[in-house]
Formats: sequence, C-alpha cells, structure tokens
Amino acid sequence: MRSLVDGRHREEIVRRFQSLLRDDRRQWGRMSLPEMLCHVRGAFCLAMGEIERTGEAPPQPLPPRMLKFFALRVPMRWPRGIKTVPELEAGAPAMNALSFEQERRLALDEMDRFLQPGRRLVNHPMFGPMSYRDWMRWGYLHTDHHLRQFGR
Repeated sequence: MRSLVDGRHREEIVRRFQSLLRDDRRQWGRMSLPEMLCHVRGAFCLAMGEIERTGEAPPQPLPPRMLKFFALRVPMRWPRGIKTVPELEAGAPAMNALSFEQERRLALDEMDRFLQPGRRLVNHPMFGPMSYRDWMRWGYLHTDHHLRQFGR
C-alpha cells in the first residue's frame, strides 16, 4: 500500500506537486489550484493539531472505525465530492490561499514537517484515533486525491 513513509511514494508525491502548472484546471470540485494546495497544507496542520477544530465533521455513512478501514485499507481511489471539515473549506479563516507558487512551497514544507518522526498527531476528525502508519497512509491518499483533482 502506498504511504508517505515509503521514500519512493513520497518522492512520487513531490514530483506530482512539482509538475503542477499555474493554469491547471480542476476536473471536479470547487477549489482553485491555490485553494487546493492551501487545503492540503491545512490538512497536514490539522493532523498536527495546529488548526483548532471548532466545527462538526460532516456526517458519514459508516462508524469511524469502519470508515477508516475502508478509506485506508481497501485498494480503491477516494471518490469525488467527499465533504471536508469546516476548518479546511475554502474561505475558512485558516484557508486564505496565497499565490500558486507560495502555496505549493508551503504544502511541501508542511508535508515534510508532518513526516518528522515523533511528530505529535491528533485524532482524525472522521476516522478517530490513528496510528503513525495510518497517518502516513492517509497523507498519501489525501494528497493523491487532490493531485488527481488537477490531473496530476
């Protein structure tokens, strides 16, 4: 299974980030490219407990443990249109997107911080408690999902 803990998979994600072009258009959803990069950056910050959770997670069709199992262990691409937590929606206070280049650099910087061994990671807002291995799998899948959103 692909995970950010594996150097090959991490480098793949970095290459895909670097292949983004300023005029890439989304293939689904509402976010612009800078907003998507800001969202990915913010998701890493949320995982590290640096963005305070104030709202409720969107309702899910399964209990958190089952949802986590399917999202992280079943070999399928995440579907389009998954609702995010209010703190990571475009327009939320922590989601003021900067320029494309700045957001790309910051998203990669936050991913590097997220990967540091011993980093404090909080519970996932929809999946609940997560191991380091779970978070590294999530980091790959979440980033992959949004890079595919922009054709990368």
